[in-house]
Amino acid sequence: MNKKIIKQQRKYSLKVSYNGQIIQRYQTRSVRRFLKKIRTINWEKLNIEVYVKVSYGKKKDVHGKLVTFYNDGVYDSKQDFIQAINAFLENDKS
Repeated sequence: MNKKIIKQQRKYSLKVSYNGQIIQRYQTRSVRRFLKKIRTINWEKLNIEVYVKVSYGKKKDVHGKLVTFYNDGVYDSKQDFIQAINAFLENDKS
């Protein structure tokens, strides 16, 4: 049986909301572009929330089902956001 091995790229999503309304939305497959874009977030505003999601692609879980693996979260402080990004991108930095 000849199976093709397909390398799945990660997908990076970002939503910035201010007072409950989304003011910035961004999605890319390039980690370089994603890291450039997160530098533009204005953390000085009050009531800002940032939703970030990193999708790692579809793989089989322990039950044999094909599911999408991802990390996501909503952050309202720059320190928590940076810690989460470092954890989500841990394997990309090598």
